[in-house]
Amino acid sequence: MLLSVLSGETPVTDAIAQAKISRGTYYQLETRALNAILAAMNPLASTSSSGESAASERIAQLEAMLKRSAQESRRTQRLLLLTRKSIRAPVTTGRRGRWPRALAPSSSRAGTGGSPLSMSSGPKKGGASERPIPTPPGVRSP
Repeated sequence: MLLSVLSGETPVTDAIAQAKISRGTYYQLETRALNAILAAMNPLASTSSSGESAASERIAQLEAMLKRSAQESRRTQRLLLLTRKSIRAPVTTGRRGRWPRALAPSSSRAGTGGSPLSMSSGPKKGGASERPIPTPPGVRSP
């Protein structure tokens, strides 16, 4: 009856006559019905057996998930930043500047004529053209 009046299907006068109630009773019933409909549609109004509403429990769960997601996002962003920084950092050998002539790798020296494997293993004529074997600093050569 209330829904047909609220939808405009029947006028209030006809609904009162059919239900055989007074106009005041009808409006009391209409107010109670509207309050019940609004309470049913409002998720914060429904309560569980523990007294706390089911919607507020769900809101608390979602807020906790959001907090964890934000923390994980910050952590991931920081790891990405550190990874990018470490990739950009130059690889160092522990030495700065140019190699001393005695310690320079043989392939990087000018005038060696190519790779160290292309050089002959035997002594050359006139032993003065032989180059000494490079040794690290602090190590005595035999």
